[in-house]
This record gives sequence, C-alpha cells and structure tokens, in this order.
Amino acid sequence: MMYVLDPTRMGIMSEISDKDIQIMYTEGIVFKVIVVGDAEVGKTSLVRQHTKAKFDNEYQTTVGVNIAKETIEIDDKKISLLIWDIAGQVQFYMLHKVYFNGANGIIYVFDQTRPSTLANLKQNWFRKISEYGVSKVPAVLIGNKSDLKPKVIKPTAQTMAKTLGEIPYYETSAKLGKHVDDAFRKLCELMLVANKL
Repeated sequence: MMYVLDPTRMGIMSEISDKDIQIMYTEGIVFKVIVVGDAEVGKTSLVRQHTKAKFDNEYQTTVGVNIAKETIEIDDKKISLLIWDIAGQVQFYMLHKVYFNGANGIIYVFDQTRPSTLANLKQNWFRKISEYGVSKVPAVLIGNKSDLKPKVIKPTAQTMAKTLGEIPYYETSAKLGKHVDDAFRKLCELMLVANKL
C-alpha cells in the first residue's frame, strides 16, 4: 500500500492500493505536470477544459491541490499526464515543496485581465520553483481569459516567457477552449525531448 495526501481534504492521507499504482504507471510514459499561478487565474478551468472539455462559470477554490489524469498520444507515444492543479492561495505555500517534487513539466498561468498575476509569476512562483530545484524542467506560459478584455499586452507576456526560461507563450480561453489543448500538447512535446523519449 501507498499513502498520499488527499487533494480534496488538506492534511488527510488517502490509501492507494498496489493495483491503483500499477494502473497509474503501466500506460506508457508518465509525466507529472504542475499548474501554478495566483488564485482565480483559471488553473482549474484550464485543466477541466483540457481533460473533460468542460467549463464551469462558478469559481471553485482549489484546496491544496487537485490531481487530474489524462492520456494522450504524440508521435505514436502514449503519454499519461498527472496534472497537479496547485492552489494559489498564500495559506498553501508551505506545501509547495511537496507538490513541486518530481515535476517533469510546469504550466505557469496568469489572468490577462489582472497584470499583477503576471508579475507574481516571477516574484512568487518562479522564485519558489527555483528554490525547490525544478526550474529547469520544460514549461509553458499561459495568459488565460483571452475571451475578456485583456490588460496585459502580448509583448509584455512574451518578455515574461523569456524571463521564465525562453518558454513558449499561449493566450488561452478556458471558457471557449481556445488554444488550451495546444499549450498542453506543446508541453508534452518539450517533455519528450527533454527526457530523450
């Protein structure tokens, strides 16, 4: 048996059977992806849109972390993504080291209608990711909520993408599904290259 933090109940340990672990890790290549950014930038909506093609108009606070699983194929390679949607609230910062551990890829997310969420990617999220030793893994930058009136111009976001390690930048709408799959697919391609697969 193996125990992990239950993403729905902070601090509670959930039991995972050996059978669950076998199912989780026998579907080809497995990559852990962390999705980071401030609260209310649309991280959960992006993950839900990508994995279930659904959007919920009501804001749902992530408590600690939500983990989604998805399997995709790229160049005849079957890839299982374990997508860790990490809460953006300050009270969960102390758990980030545990959540970031073992990440193969990162999706940085900001809200195009709130410029402060872009600045916080460098000031808070990238700083912590660097501190915990995962800043060198493949990553993409997502400017979400492109369906609303943006207050962040594209060149500013592209400059941030360079600052975060010359990473690709995508403008997405989780609500409309615009460019969401493109960003996840690009990250998968980068992880395959980085891991020489």
